[in-house]
Amino acid sequence: TIAIFNEKNPQRDVARFTLGPRAGKASVTTRIRLATSQQLVAIAQMSDGSYWSHTVNVIVTLAACIEGDP
Repeated sequence: TIAIFNEKNPQRDVARFTLGPRAGKASVTTRIRLATSQQLVAIAQMSDGSYWSHTVNVIVTLAACIEGDP
């Protein structure tokens, strides 16, 4: 399982991918719309039960999500 979380958007659970042994190489790709610069965290549970994580700082130069009325 691979899960991606963000810190500032209203929906913190961005994506969750479940891969089995028949999936072959564990690799996923996704696009995420962010309103502000923030950290993203990916956590992967390996087949042996161990966990790996990685955090990245994402800088938003043009907001993709704007709340409110136009």
